Amino acid sequence: MWIRLGSFLVKPGQLADLRSVYVRECVPIVKAAAGNIDCYLMENVDDAQPSVVCTIWRTEADAKAYEASGQAAEVVGRVKGFFAGPPTLACFRVARSE
Repeated sequence: MWIRLGSFLVKPGQLADLRSVYVRECVPIVKAAAGNIDCYLMENVDDAQPSVVCTIWRTEADAKAYEASGQAAEVVGRVKGFFAGPPTLACFRVARSE
């Protein structure tokens, strides 16, 4: 598996609106992408700390195809107005025993 974590600070008082747009508009786009397993918003309980969007992919190639398609940029574009600063992206290979 391959996991992408996008983290960002949310403008004060904007978390509920961010959540609404993410669930209504972004989740369907991500989940429709080939190879997507799941996606979700992790809301930090400390407003001074970043919240995180997690997308989980079958393979690194699936995640890269999603990025190359422009869909990742489209999703960020739908929610970036809620960001209090620039987002950061980290990617992880998941190793586990079966």
